[in-house]
Amino acid sequence: MNKSKLLAYVLTGWLFVEIVAFILVVQLLGVLAAVALGVGTTLLGLADVKRLFLYLRGRIGQPRAETKSGVPLLDGGLEAVGSLLLILPGFASDLVGLALKSPSIRARVADHIRGKTERRGPQTIDLSPGEWKAIADEGPKRRVRSRRAPPVKAV
Repeated sequence: MNKSKLLAYVLTGWLFVEIVAFILVVQLLGVLAAVALGVGTTLLGLADVKRLFLYLRGRIGQPRAETKSGVPLLDGGLEAVGSLLLILPGFASDLVGLALKSPSIRARVADHIRGKTERRGPQTIDLSPGEWKAIADEGPKRRVRSRRAPPVKAV
C-alpha cells in the first residue's frame, strides 16, 4: 500500500470518528450545547496559541545562557500540536488536544517518539566476581500457595 492511500484511509477514519463523536455529544448535550462546546474549545486553542506565541517571542531575544534548558523542543512542539487540535472542529481532535496539554501525557508521547522504553537506569551493571553467582536455569517454577490461617476472633 502506498503512502497516499494510507493517508487517505487515516483521514477517512479520523473523519468517521469525528462524526460519531459529534453525534454522541449532540445526543448527550443537545445541538446548542454541542455547538457552544465546539466554539469554546476553538477559542481555548486560539488563546493557547497566542500564549505560546508570546512566550516564544519573548524567548527569542534572550541569550542562550539565560533561557531555561529544562523545556525540550519536542515538549513545546507537542503542546503546540495540542493547541492546533483544539482549534480544529471536532470533539475527537479536542480530546486529543486536551490530552496533549497534560505534561505527563506529553512526556510519555515524547518518550515514545524518541524510542525510549519503560526501562530506566543503566543497561549494563558491572559486578565483581564476589558480588554474584551463577544459577542454573531450571525453567519456570510453580508458585506454591500458602494456606491462610483462619481469622482471629476478637473477644
